Amino acid sequence: MSDTTDYDVIVCGGGPSGNMAAIAAGRAGAKTLIIEKYGFIGGMATSGWLGPISPMHFGDERVIAGIPEEFVDRMRQAGGSTGHLRCTNPHGSGAYLGFYDREHYKWTAIQMLQEAGVDILFHSFVSDVVVEGDTVKGVEVANKSGKRVYTAKTIVDATGDGDVAALAGAEHTVGNEHGVSQPGTLMFDMANVDTDRLKEYMDSHLDAFEWASEMVALQPFSDDLQQQHFVGQGFLDEIGRGLNSGELYLGRNSILFLTTTHPGLVHFNSTRIAGVDGRSAESLTEGEIDGRKQVMSLSSYLVKHIPGFENAYLAGTGTQIGIRESRHITGEYVITGEDVYEGRKFDDVIARGYFPIDIHNLKGKEGYSEHGAGGVWTDPQDSYDIPMRTLIPVRLNGLVMAGRAISATHEAHGSLRTQGGAMGIGHAAGVLASQAALRGEQPREVPYAAVEKVLLEQKASLRRDPAKVERERAAAAEANERALAEGKITGLYFPGALAGTAPRL
Repeated sequence: MSDTTDYDVIVCGGGPSGNMAAIAAGRAGAKTLIIEKYGFIGGMATSGWLGPISPMHFGDERVIAGIPEEFVDRMRQAGGSTGHLRCTNPHGSGAYLGFYDREHYKWTAIQMLQEAGVDILFHSFVSDVVVEGDTVKGVEVANKSGKRVYTAKTIVDATGDGDVAALAGAEHTVGNEHGVSQPGTLMFDMANVDTDRLKEYMDSHLDAFEWASEMVALQPFSDDLQQQHFVGQGFLDEIGRGLNSGELYLGRNSILFLTTTHPGLVHFNSTRIAGVDGRSAESLTEGEIDGRKQVMSLSSYLVKHIPGFENAYLAGTGTQIGIRESRHITGEYVITGEDVYEGRKFDDVIARGYFPIDIHNLKGKEGYSEHGAGGVWTDPQDSYDIPMRTLIPVRLNGLVMAGRAISATHEAHGSLRTQGGAMGIGHAAGVLASQAALRGEQPREVPYAAVEKVLLEQKASLRRDPAKVERERAAAAEANERALAEGKITGLYFPGALAGTAPRL
């Protein structure tokens, strides 16, 4: 890293969105610094111990391309990812999932940042901002070296919680209309699982699961990785018995688990920590303790009571609790749940959304259910556009938002918050920030055409290409038929279909 403290673009936060933003800005020719509190890149994808990358697809149509797609493909080619696999039943997980090894994720990110000429500053926390009038000029960073101010023409807030914007006095809301945010989760992995036995139990006890899905590969991936992939949510009776007897301490009444890149290693998105406030160190501390209590209880219970886990053990937990929601920074446009559901298109589109409105139960243990009780899973009628205006905070200059803290309602956030969506938004934020810096303009003054041009040069997907969609659908249908014929999927897990027939496209 150079000794300079003055940049064109500073990206605060090295998670999926910040990583993409910094690479995009660097490739666009902006002198860029990325600041990350840990000693590695990835944010919730690595420190939060996430399992897969959420789909970058609406149905079989890939709607997130460009740098995020390149990132996943580089991990796949390096032997650290399956690439995106098609889910035979998209309910509960989305249309595709991309499994990855977290160490490959960290290293691929560092390589791509360095190739883009980005300076990296690890073990550093943004403690304050430099604001002149309504313009953000820089950030104060606290680390082992002390405190230091770094200045830039444009700052990208990719902290997830909108911390930089909040320090600058940005207008914002928190959670839903009552100020309640989605619950947090401490993710964990179990090793030495007999996945064949687990899958056989699932196949023969479908009524024990709220939903389940098998995965179909459309691209080859390393033979060293786990080859058969599936996801399930359930074991309702087993979990219910543990909760009723008091043997099990858990914030939900079923467990969500997935295979991983490694044989015998199963990932769990199964704790629920309601009421945690991602803005508060005290609340986060309480959440971390409660999350670990749930993990220790559930991991022990799995070994005692769940088929396939007889010889398993707890292999690792997230470095931190996973926060789904906190601040929504108010921008020049607020994207709404109606925009998402109706698949609305905008003239200033900078990324495309695709994921269902996924709102976990805010207070109770139950999963998804009808009529608004419990959690919400609502499929949009079409892919939707995310306008550039949602990245630009009202009143403040010199600042671009990235990731889940962009200007959105609670409902819209329930869709765009996933990792694939955050990557697409981050790509756009980096391009917008670079163009503001290089043109000597404020982000709100940058013509959309200038941002669109660079995004398309960096191969982002901004609009539907019907011919491409048809090719993607045909490839998916062929892959499904091949997987069924070769016995790689059972055909049991897609709704309304009989074994031996292809899932709906």
